[in-house]
Amino acid sequence: MSNNPIAYFSMEFAIDDTLPIFAGGLGILTADILFEASLQQKPLIGIGLFYHQADQVSLKAVTDKSGNILIISVPFADKQVKVKVWKKLVGNIPLYLLDTHVEGNTSEDYRICSQLYDGNKERRFKQEIILGIGGTKLLKSLNISPRYYHLNEAHCALAIIQATIQAKKANSSISFYDALNQTKNKTLFTNHTIVPTDNDVFSENLASIYLKPYAEDLQIPVHELIELGKVEDASMFSLTLLALRHSVRINAVSQLHSQIANKTWPGFNFIPITNGIFLPRWLQSPLAKVWPLAQKEPCSKKIFWQAHLKQKRAMLKLVNQRTGAKLEENALTITWARRITSYKRPNAIFKDIKRFEAILSTSNKPVQFLMAGKVHPNDNEAKQLVKHIHQLCRKDVCQRHFQFIPNYDITIAQALVGGSDIWLNTPLRGYEACGTSGMKACLNGVLQMTTKDGWTNDINWAKYGWTLDSDNVSEDIYRLLENEVTNLYFKQNSLGFSPEWVDRMIHSSSLIRKNYSSTRMFNHYIEKLYLWL
Repeated sequence: MSNNPIAYFSMEFAIDDTLPIFAGGLGILTADILFEASLQQKPLIGIGLFYHQADQVSLKAVTDKSGNILIISVPFADKQVKVKVWKKLVGNIPLYLLDTHVEGNTSEDYRICSQLYDGNKERRFKQEIILGIGGTKLLKSLNISPRYYHLNEAHCALAIIQATIQAKKANSSISFYDALNQTKNKTLFTNHTIVPTDNDVFSENLASIYLKPYAEDLQIPVHELIELGKVEDASMFSLTLLALRHSVRINAVSQLHSQIANKTWPGFNFIPITNGIFLPRWLQSPLAKVWPLAQKEPCSKKIFWQAHLKQKRAMLKLVNQRTGAKLEENALTITWARRITSYKRPNAIFKDIKRFEAILSTSNKPVQFLMAGKVHPNDNEAKQLVKHIHQLCRKDVCQRHFQFIPNYDITIAQALVGGSDIWLNTPLRGYEACGTSGMKACLNGVLQMTTKDGWTNDINWAKYGWTLDSDNVSEDIYRLLENEVTNLYFKQNSLGFSPEWVDRMIHSSSLIRKNYSSTRMFNHYIEKLYLWL
C-alpha cells in the first residue's frame, strides 16, 4: 500500500453482518467503495469508528513498532482520551476503526463508542472528535501522508482541524491560515443529504469547550476555529459548513442532488457524481450464473425468469425463517425496504387501508407486500411508524399477505433485492440525494415503482417500471396495482411468465450493469475528485 493513499473517512461501514457498525445506505455505499478500490488495486484506506454492539472477532488490533497495542491520545477539553485501533482488510484495502474502550479511560469515555449516531448531543460531538481528530492522528502515527482526506459526510469534518495542526507543526514559519489553506487543498467532501437536520450543528459554547485545546495548539483564539464552521447569524457551529468551506472539491451524489445542493448552499460548486453499487456483491447467484457480469448479451427470457424464481424462493424461505410467514411464490411481490424515516414515506401504501386490503385480497391476481428497514435510534416519529406497521400486520387480510421483516441487515437486503417483483420507492421529491437500493433491485431484474428523485430522476422508466407522482404517491400506487401492473404481471404465457414483464426485467438489469456500477462511480472519483492521471 502506498504511503500517500486516499484516506476515506466515514462514520459507518457496512462490510458484512458480522460487523454491524452501520445504520443504512451510507454504510453500504462506503463498503462498496472499499470493495471497488480493492478490485481496481487503488491506494485507499478507510477510517471509521468501532461501536460495541459488534465484537472484534474479525478484527486485528493495530500495534506499534515494538509490538505493543497502538494508543492514540486525543485531547478532550481539559483531559486526554485514549484510543486504540482495530484493523480489517476489505480485499486488500485496510479499514481502521477507532475505539475508546481503553483501560484508563472513564466510563463516559467508554460510552463514546458504544452506539452509532448517539442521540446525546455532547457524546455525538465526542464521536466526531474521535473520528476526525483521532483518525488524522492515527495516519500520522502510521507514517501515512494522505494524498487527500476524503470526508464522507460532515461527521468527519474535524479532520480538517487536526490536519491543519499537523501542517503547522511541519512548518512552524507559516501562519495558521496558510496551514489551513494547505489542508483545504488536500481535503475532499462528499455530501449525501440536504435534509434539514441538527445532527452536525452544535452550540458555539459546546464546540468552544472541546475545540479549545486545538486552538491552543495552533496559538489562536478558539473563536477563530469556531468561525471556520460558524452558522451565519446564529451562535452555532456546523460541521457541514466547516467541510464545505475548507474542501478543495465537493461532490453531490446525483445530478438532481447537485442542482438542489447548489441552491441550498450558494457559492459552492457541487460536482455531480452519481452513486453506484458493487455489482458482484449485489447480483444474486442464480442470475449471475445464467447472465454473468462479464457477458454483454443477456440470457433468454425463459432462463432469466427461471433464475428469478430461484431467487424469489430463496427470499421467501428467508422471510419464513425470520418471521414464520408462509408467502406465495406465484403472488406479485412488492417490497419497500430501506432506512425508515418520514421523508422516505414508508406509510404511503397505507393511506387508504381499505383500498390496500382490497388489492391484497384479489384472488385471481394475488399480491403480497414485504417491508423492512432500520430506524435511527433517535427518530421517535419513525419508531411510531414501525409500531403502526406492526399493528397492520396483525389485521386479518394483512396477516396473510403483508409482512414486516424485523432486524433488517445485509443478508435480508440481498435476498429482497434479489427476489422481489417490484421495488417500491416513495421519497418526497428533492429529499433523496441518490438512493441506491433501487439500483441493487434493478440489477436483479426487479421492476421499479418510484417517485423521480435522486438517481431515479435521470431515467425514463417506461422500459423499466413505473413512476409515481410525488404529490399523489399513494393514489398512483393504488391505481397502478389495481390495473396496469397486475394485468401485465399476470399476462402469462404457457411457460408461466409474462414476456413483456421479463423484457422489462432484462432492460432493468442491463441499465445498472452499464451505468450504475461502483466501477463507473469510482472512476468518476478518480477523474473529478482525486485527479489521478
